[in-house]
Amino acid sequence: MSEFRALATDGVVLLGGEVVLLERDHPPEEGRWVLPGGMVERGETARAACAREVREEVGLAVRPVSFVGLYDAPDRDPRGNVSAAYLCVPTAGGEPEPRAEARRVGTFDPDDPPALGFDHDQVLADALGGAAPRSGASGES
Repeated sequence: MSEFRALATDGVVLLGGEVVLLERDHPPEEGRWVLPGGMVERGETARAACAREVREEVGLAVRPVSFVGLYDAPDRDPRGNVSAAYLCVPTAGGEPEPRAEARRVGTFDPDDPPALGFDHDQVLADALGGAAPRSGASGES
């Protein structure tokens, strides 16, 4: 019998040309920078879950505007989750701030983000329509 793989979402949010990332506060990938996202709940669409998770994790109201892709490599997440990623636009003002599951939140040059957890370097590259970004040492805001 095969193991069930849960559906998660990832939100690529750009503010002033920079991508919003959070530093995870717990395993897996504790201490690594990632895109905001999380699990789709029963009765919820992936698009709605993405907006909810971005709000819960970094405090921004967003609208997912385009589907980036489905990420299902067996080794992408040690929990086995599959992720639907969306490019999101803010729907209200405000600055990102750490909330659930986030140690810190920052905005980074999307072409030179810090080293990213999971497969978020590929998600970011796909969302921006280019090659995977360099994993550098950008500053947080």
